[in-house]
Amino acid sequence: QALSVIVFTCFAPLINQIAPLRAMAAFAHCPLRSEEEIGFRGEGLESGEDFDIVPVSLRTNGRMIRVGVLSALAAVVGTVCLVGTPSAVMFNGGVSAITGFSSSGDTSRQQALQVASQEVTQGSNLATAPKENLNDGNICNDDEEQYGALCYAKCSQLAGPDHTYRQSAWTCCKQAQCSLANLFSCCKHDAGACSGFSIAGMQEGSAICPHAPGGCLNDEELFLGMCYMKCSLLTGGLYPNRAEIDGCCKSVGAYCLAEEGAKDGFDGMLITNSTFDVGGGCADSSAGTPCQPHPPLTSVTESHSPSPSTSS
Repeated sequence: QALSVIVFTCFAPLINQIAPLRAMAAFAHCPLRSEEEIGFRGEGLESGEDFDIVPVSLRTNGRMIRVGVLSALAAVVGTVCLVGTPSAVMFNGGVSAITGFSSSGDTSRQQALQVASQEVTQGSNLATAPKENLNDGNICNDDEEQYGALCYAKCSQLAGPDHTYRQSAWTCCKQAQCSLANLFSCCKHDAGACSGFSIAGMQEGSAICPHAPGGCLNDEELFLGMCYMKCSLLTGGLYPNRAEIDGCCKSVGAYCLAEEGAKDGFDGMLITNSTFDVGGGCADSSAGTPCQPHPPLTSVTESHSPSPSTSS
C-alpha cells in the first residue's frame, strides 16, 4: 500500500495523460472477483464501463500480476523523479494550451512572437541567394555532390581528398568502381541516418539530412527537406533551433518536446506558433524568394533558371 501511494503521488500527472498507464494502474488495484477471472472497473477512463479481462486460473497469479505492475510503475516513477525534466518532457500530451503558461514563460514567448511578426510583415534583408558557382553544372550547393536524387556533402570533405567518388549514401571510394577484392582498401564507409557520410553540406547546417537538389536562401534553414526562415531570425535569437515546422527551441533533444513555461508539469524549451511556418522571402515582392516554406531552389545553385539576387 505504501508503494502504491508513492507511485500515484509522483505519477499522477503522467497517468492522466497516458491511457494505457491508467488502465494498468486500475488493474493493479483491482480485487479478485473469483478464482476463475480477474476484473477491473476502468474508473477514470473515458467510457466509465466495466471490463472483464485477462482470464487467470489461479488466485496466486493475480497477486503476482499486481506486484509486477506496481514494480514496473515504480521503476518508471523512479526514472522520472530522478532524471527530471528531460525525461518528463517526453510524456508531453499537448495540454499546455489548456493549462496555460507561467509568467516568465509567457514573457519570453511574447518577445519572440513580436520579433517574428516584424520579420514576416517587414521582410528580411537576408532573403538573398548564397554565393554559389552558377555555371559548374552542379545543381547542389558548392560543398555538395549529387548522388541519385539527393545532394550529399562531398566525399572529398568527409573521407579525405583521396576518396572523391561516392558509391553509396555511406561509401566514399578512391575509384569510380572498386572490386570486391579491394573494396575495404579502396573505400571508406560511415553509415548513419543523417549522420556519417549520409549528410548534406555545411552550407545547409550541421548534421542535416541529404536533400533534393538546390539550396535555401541566406535567411533560411533546411528542415525535413523544406526551407524555412531561420528560427534565430524569427525569435531574435531567443529560440535559435528549429524543432518543428512551426516550432523553435532554446536547446536541442528532449528539451524541445514540451513548451517552455507550460503549467502542465512538463516545462521544456520549445515555443510553437504558426508564424514560424514561413519561408525567408516574406514582404519582398519577389517571386524568386518565396514566403511559404519550399523545397530547395535550383535557381540559387545553377544558372539554368532565374536566380534571386546574390549576396556579396
